[in-house]
Amino acid sequence: MKLSETKLVRQVINLLHRLYRRLPNPPSTNYNLRHSAYNPYDMLPEGGLVLDVGCKSARGLYAFSAAKTDLKLLGLDLEPFEGVDVVGDAHRLPFRSNSLDGVLCVSVLEYVRNPGEVVSEIFRALKPGGLFYVSVPFVFRYAPDPKDLYRFSVPGIEVLCTSFAKIQSGYNRGPASTMCDLLVHFNAILFCFSSRRVYNLLVDLFQWALFWLKYLDRWIGDFEMAHVISSGVFFLGRKPC
Repeated sequence: MKLSETKLVRQVINLLHRLYRRLPNPPSTNYNLRHSAYNPYDMLPEGGLVLDVGCKSARGLYAFSAAKTDLKLLGLDLEPFEGVDVVGDAHRLPFRSNSLDGVLCVSVLEYVRNPGEVVSEIFRALKPGGLFYVSVPFVFRYAPDPKDLYRFSVPGIEVLCTSFAKIQSGYNRGPASTMCDLLVHFNAILFCFSSRRVYNLLVDLFQWALFWLKYLDRWIGDFEMAHVISSGVFFLGRKPC
């Protein structure tokens, strides 16, 4: 390719990038099956102290969070994000033993050095009868933050949480939503010609083109074999009294 042609390609890419930045965010590929029969917040005592581990800016705002507003919610993370009240390491929680009424751990264990150690720390910090909700990825693309280390099946997260008395476990993101997300990134890889900038543009483009696939989970998400391709699993349990 001649130098002038290379310059032209770069100019086109820069133009597309500027146009891309002006567009609204594409629709999410996630379709929440809402398979959990319980809202963790509804199961906590009035005024209970709840820790959201690795929350970043979410600080307890999840699909099930439109419930109690009288809880004392604390956000913990390694970095001082907007929703973080306590900067600390989940491997060494800065809380006394038997001091928390509830702990949330949403999309965090895939990033920690030792998931078992984190779950043990959560168990230690919870009061007897305290509630633990954790969600983790299973069939999901690589998502560094900064390093993506682990994946968990439903039986896998149950084994990890074996110290807790299980209330419910299952998957909350079905095969259609899972494949929608994978296809977005597969197509972006296929057509990006190894350019990171083009890849990022194509991810958004294919999200716009393919997001509707997630709604097929309204039909197939409850099939008996749907768990075979599920990208998100969860566990809800209590620390035994």
